[in-house]
Amino acid sequence: MFKFGKILMGLMMASSAWAQMPHEVLVVVNRRSQASMLAANVFVAARQIPKNNLVYLDVPESAYGGSATITPEQFAKLIWEPANAAAERQGIAPQIMAWVYSVDFPIRVKTDASDRKQMSVGGMTFVRNQMPGLSLVEEGKYLSKLFAGPNQRLKLNLPGMSLGMNKNGLGMDAKVPPEAAYLQGGLGERMPLPSMMLGYIGEKGTDMQTVLDTITRGQQSDFRGQRQGIYFVQTDDVRSKCREYQFYPAVNELKQRQIEAVVTTNFPAGAENVMGLMVGAEKVDPSSVKSFAPGAMAEHLTSWSAEFQKPQTKMTEWLKAGATASAGAVVEPYSNPDKFPTARFFVHYASGCTMLESFYQSIACPLQSLLLGDPLAKPYAVPIAVKVLGADKLEHDFTYMVQAQSRASNVQYLYSFLFDGRLVKDVSEDFSFHVDVEKISDGYHELRAVAMIKHLVQFNASFDKAFTVNRLGRSVEVLPDVARLGKYEHGIKVRIGGGETPKMLKLVCGLQLLDEKVYERGAELVLDEQLVGEGPNRIRVIAVYADGMEVSSPPTSFGINFAK
Repeated sequence: MFKFGKILMGLMMASSAWAQMPHEVLVVVNRRSQASMLAANVFVAARQIPKNNLVYLDVPESAYGGSATITPEQFAKLIWEPANAAAERQGIAPQIMAWVYSVDFPIRVKTDASDRKQMSVGGMTFVRNQMPGLSLVEEGKYLSKLFAGPNQRLKLNLPGMSLGMNKNGLGMDAKVPPEAAYLQGGLGERMPLPSMMLGYIGEKGTDMQTVLDTITRGQQSDFRGQRQGIYFVQTDDVRSKCREYQFYPAVNELKQRQIEAVVTTNFPAGAENVMGLMVGAEKVDPSSVKSFAPGAMAEHLTSWSAEFQKPQTKMTEWLKAGATASAGAVVEPYSNPDKFPTARFFVHYASGCTMLESFYQSIACPLQSLLLGDPLAKPYAVPIAVKVLGADKLEHDFTYMVQAQSRASNVQYLYSFLFDGRLVKDVSEDFSFHVDVEKISDGYHELRAVAMIKHLVQFNASFDKAFTVNRLGRSVEVLPDVARLGKYEHGIKVRIGGGETPKMLKLVCGLQLLDEKVYERGAELVLDEQLVGEGPNRIRVIAVYADGMEVSSPPTSFGINFAK
């Protein structure tokens, strides 16, 4: 039904970079799955991700059903190549730092006949479709450049930092240990591509409501991190013993941040507001935990927790029980701790990193990992209030100004700007944005100002300023009366302002073209609900004039629920 509604811990930063932010996330959607579109729509609305950042792929059920396994050739053809082509076409490729897969995607890539040498879809994404030596994958000896230690190969405890720091570097004057010299200049073009999946609803996965609840819990968790409720559970199982050495050092690091974590031999059955849980066991009962706090991460180091045809307890049981994210292996990992999050996951999380950033800084070899949940949950981030000051209607050039405030003291703010969903002004200390009306079209526009704190973890917030330009007197407006044309189809009419009439009308959702028609008086565009999917949506009508100017209407927001 269609409804209208109008550290520095030994590192010294010499220069700045930007953090993982909503406009730096590419949301990958399977257009052949209504569930995939629903999850993506809810996530994008909850996280204020620009609609320009959605890419729609055609992945058949044969690829994500059953064991959800594809070949490397299928990964390239169905996912990697079309997603990157769409990002380039939409003008957002340079700003993307991470991918977020919606539901109904494959989870495993059959890179070898041997289960132990196969990779996850997230792993293939991470290496940008450049498969490493599979013996490194099997033995867990591939070492991620995002890993912040410690393990046998990187005997350091690097501080939590945002993805942009890894890519752009701390500056050549930054004091770093020799083993982490790459942090000075940054990884640049060698930067891997981390990803997460919003949920798994295939065999032995969760239902769709659990996926939506997980997104809600992630959003609710922001800036509300618990100061207790983190459990490291020890057992006699080798799955536990292989990473027990990490527990007490992590407890001590968390204590320095006034967060209480405990090492225990008792599973916290009946515990309330659990913020984190790590255990190593083949069988666990997540439902015995009375409640998880919003933003909680829980996982159990075991074989095949993300191989849904095997008998071990599945990682999805944590999400059903109320956790916001979990991690598992899509193959037999043989209790190799380098293939699972270290206990320092919670140290990075407590420093203010997002869920996704915390996972990738704590997994040395993430090439067989499936990471499920809200990637942008940030319970321990510092909140920032941002406001853009300026006019709502423009006929002449204008300069907008940004105000940023935070409870943090003695901080320096950096700013970046997006215009109509595209990054147009990189990070700088300049808190102003000048609009030259001669260079843009009449009609509706959006200016997003992003303010961030200059820090290893760059806490950030944004503000969207809507305004209209009236230089030539052209405008278009969606009329409120919507005609039902069929079960899923609705007729959309517009009002054209000014003395000129356009040549064409286009109905769009973000950059997705839904319908187009030659303009004539009373022209009706058709909205097919199935093209945009259930959940929160918004559409615009673009009037195309003879001189090529494309004039946008203000957006019309609505929700779709096929059950009604």
